[in-house]
Parts: sequence; structure tokens; C-alpha cells
Amino acid sequence: MPNFRSSYELVSVEETDLTQKPVNMGDQTCQVVLLKGLLQVVCLIGLLMPMAYIYVFTQDYEPFHRGFFCDDQNLKHPYMAQTVPISLCIAIWAAISIFLILLIESLRSYVERDREGPIKNNRTPWIAIELYRHFGYFLLGCISCLLFTEIAKYTIGRLRPHYLTICDPDFTDELCKDPNNSEYSRFVTNDEKTICRMGDGVYNEHQLKEARLSFLSGHSSFSFFCGTFLIVYLQSRLNRFPKSSHLGIQACVRSLKIARPFVQFGLIILAFWISLTRISDYFHHPMDVVTGALVGVLFACVTLVVIADIFNKPSTFRCERKENLPTVTQRN
Repeated sequence: MPNFRSSYELVSVEETDLTQKPVNMGDQTCQVVLLKGLLQVVCLIGLLMPMAYIYVFTQDYEPFHRGFFCDDQNLKHPYMAQTVPISLCIAIWAAISIFLILLIESLRSYVERDREGPIKNNRTPWIAIELYRHFGYFLLGCISCLLFTEIAKYTIGRLRPHYLTICDPDFTDELCKDPNNSEYSRFVTNDEKTICRMGDGVYNEHQLKEARLSFLSGHSSFSFFCGTFLIVYLQSRLNRFPKSSHLGIQACVRSLKIARPFVQFGLIILAFWISLTRISDYFHHPMDVVTGALVGVLFACVTLVVIADIFNKPSTFRCERKENLPTVTQRN
């Protein structure tokens, strides 16, 4: 019989050393790292462009104009000053995030000060790379979450609880009653410029435009994103903290681990409180806040657990174990 050679080649797999220590990715030269960083910055700018188009290039960009019923009690709440303006909200979370990330990464950098440099033939310290990594993922998730929120706001155009207070239309039968049946209310879709008196100059067009951006709550999505991000970050980075023989570092790390659950609950409570003020200030309906919170939690989990893979990738440019690839050998 003729000899038939199999179309499949025989392979032999080398044994893998499971005790092998993490290896440094030696091909990470300064040029490669700078190119990656430049590409990531360009991508972040690309994510910012839609919001720049709305708030910078076309400041008169109008949200969807949703109509209303004159007897809708959910839109007649008073206009109040904000307990936590957006600028203060951003400042609070920025300060907390910078403090916690800088503290933990500085401690890790001190413990691993004898570690081989991250970039070939370069003295760049590990702390610079790690700070770029974590703040980069933070900005990526934050910008994506805010972009998602702004798209929802301008596409849906839900009216805030104080919309009718700001618009201040003349509630005449001609405006509010159905012309075919006076027993029914009319869904008002008239041009705001013709029906809104804005309290005879008490309110302005900017406030009227903002009154159309209720769904979903930007304060809630941003606060819960930051809170969830920091909670997951603390859990991951403190769980896999490298060992140190320095007594002061040991005491500091143990103190951080003891305080960690209290800090984590405090972050959630802070995000929850900021979100509740949006309801008590009559800037959002309860469903706007609930949806914003869910969006923030979702984006934070996707950013850290899926994209950054923070639990399985403790360090930049470093893997847990370099698996030996199968070696293909052909037998005659």
C-alpha cells in the first residue's frame, strides 16, 4: 500500500516553568512608548470632539424640543440654586481621585524602587508610567461616560422639573386646551420664543435651554463613575501590594487596608448624596438620577475590569508569566 502522509504536522510542546517570575517586556523602547502615548492622546481628543462641537464650536446647538402639557405638575417646581454645581462636583472628585491614586502609587513605587526600569535604555521611573496608566484609564472612562450622558441629554430633551417656571407661558385656553375638545389638555409644541415670557426678564435663554436637558443626570453618572472607579481601584491595588521590609511602609499599607472599606462606603455615600441633591434642587426627576447612577457604575466597571483588566494586569508592560509557545517539528 502506498504511504499516505498526514496533512497535519506533529508538534511537541515544551514544558512551562510555573514558578517563573514576571518578565519585563524588553522591546518597550522610548520611541514605542511615546508613539503609543501620542496615539492614545489623539484618541482621547477624538472622544472630546462631539462635546467640543456642542459647547465650543456651536454654542447655540439646540436639544430636542419636547412639548408639554400646561397642567403637568411635574414641571412646575420652583427654580433653586444648585447645592453642588457641576464645577464643584468635578473639583471634589478630582481632588479625591488625585489624592488616592498618588498616595497608593507613590507607596508602590517606593517599595519597588530597585525594580528594573520600564523603558529600555531610559531612566523614566515606574511611578510615571503607572500614574499615566491609571489617570489615562480614568480620563478615558470619564470622557466616555460624559459623552454618553450628553448624547442622551440632547437627543431626548426631557424637561426639567422647573421648566414651566423658567418658560413662564401664558396659560390661556388657546394655548392649553385641545381645540377639538376643551375637556382635554393640548400638547404644546409651540416655538419657545413666542410663548415663553421667562418671568419678564428674571430668567434667560441659557437657563431655558438647560431646562431641556434633564435626562439623564450628568452629576449622577459622573459621581458614580468616579466613586465606583476608586472603589475597584483601591480593592485591586491594595490586594496585590508588594511586600516591604520597611516598618513604616508596612504600617501605612496595613492602615490603608483597614480603612479601605470605610473609604469605599464613604465614596458611594458621597456619590449618592450628590445625586440626591439633583432631585431636592428640582433639577432632575428621580428616574434621571437612577439612570445616571447605573450608567456611571457600568462605565466604571467596563473601564477597569474589561478594558484595563486591573485585577489580572498589576503593572504596565509586564505580564505574570511568559508562556512558552509550542515548537513545531516535522518528522520525515
